[in-house]
Amino acid sequence: MKVSAKAGELITDLLYKHTGQDNDQLEQAFYQLNPHVRREVFFVGTEVVLPQVKQVPKTQRVTKSWD
Repeated sequence: MKVSAKAGELITDLLYKHTGQDNDQLEQAFYQLNPHVRREVFFVGTEVVLPQVKQVPKTQRVTKSWD
């Protein structure tokens, strides 16, 4: 997916805003898809490609404090 990054925006903030994640593997995939990006902060508005992210369903377990 292509998105526009704003000047002054951090790559990790951009990734989290669009994917809900900002881990090291995602950041590495981002740099591989966008070799024109060389810094952690965008100095000018830039079109970038975001990596595909596997959405892992969050599961919750019920915890009882009695029984």
